[in-house]
Amino acid sequence: MFVSVNALTEKIIECNQALIDTLGYTKEELLNLDSIAELYHPESLSIRDAIIQEYRQKGVVKDKEVILRKKTGEKLYVSFSVTAVKDKEGKILYSRGIWRDISRLIEKRQKLNKLNETLKAKNEQQATLFHILSHDIQSPIRTVEHLSQWILEDKGNNLTATSLENLSMLRVVNKQSYRLTQDLVSLFINDLREVPSIFNLSRTMETIKRRVFLPDGFKITILSSITSFKTFNFLLTEVLYNLISNAVKHHHNFQEGEIKVEVEDQGKQILIKIGDNGPGIIENLKKDIFEPLKKFHADNVEGYGMGLAIVKKIIDQVGGKVDFASMVGKGTTFKLLWPIFEDTQEIK
Repeated sequence: MFVSVNALTEKIIECNQALIDTLGYTKEELLNLDSIAELYHPESLSIRDAIIQEYRQKGVVKDKEVILRKKTGEKLYVSFSVTAVKDKEGKILYSRGIWRDISRLIEKRQKLNKLNETLKAKNEQQATLFHILSHDIQSPIRTVEHLSQWILEDKGNNLTATSLENLSMLRVVNKQSYRLTQDLVSLFINDLREVPSIFNLSRTMETIKRRVFLPDGFKITILSSITSFKTFNFLLTEVLYNLISNAVKHHHNFQEGEIKVEVEDQGKQILIKIGDNGPGIIENLKKDIFEPLKKFHADNVEGYGMGLAIVKKIIDQVGGKVDFASMVGKGTTFKLLWPIFEDTQEIK
């Protein structure tokens, strides 16, 4: 659709038949309008003001989306471009505009946005439901852990060897059940799209310590140049939990076990190092370390070989990077590059 407009009066001085047919006016009606502004829908008047300002500064405007109003009052979505026609002295004679009907494109965009909102709502509902289910499952598991520990502390000396063995087996199976629910939660959640929020490092680490059943004597040290930042809060928590949980349960000496967590601010990302003094990983097993259902230590170690696969999947999802170095008998260090966002603020 083509239209020419007087640069001073903003009256239409020429238009083509396509514009006439689409808007439903006669040519005479269009030429008699006081201003082309009468064709703009009220929702686009502010956009039109910005277009005019840009046009006066540059003499040209390209591909601006506006809403016109047909004679019937219906909305017409168009992409608008305008150029100035000047005389030899550079004085603007009139403006020449082209409107392209993008109603179908806008309709598809609106449907897509609505679908995205619906999917987002469903994801949030599923995440909430899954958290509730996982909590309801994990609560009795934690209760069994605490009660069995109290039985050992209070009555351990009075139990028979068989009873002690059965109680020990109960605690092992109970912890395996707990870790399995954690893996299921992680696999489910990391396919969702999380909205960035403020992540507090010390608070998160305290939560993780409780989740991993940290043995007596096992130390976790935190060294960080940044205490809180805006990022994918839940996903980063799951990554840290799985790496720390892995380091704890595979350690060969709980009483001397130590994990060092270092966090360095690098602008739009942070560098996280998680190092342990555990048994390390044998060289020929390193290439498969992030594969699911792979176990790299003794069969009596709890778990299903999902932790590092979950870590890799989450980090790939957020556009981060992960690498590691390991020496047998010396320990393993994981290095993560993780995205953070602006508006970082300290949490009091």
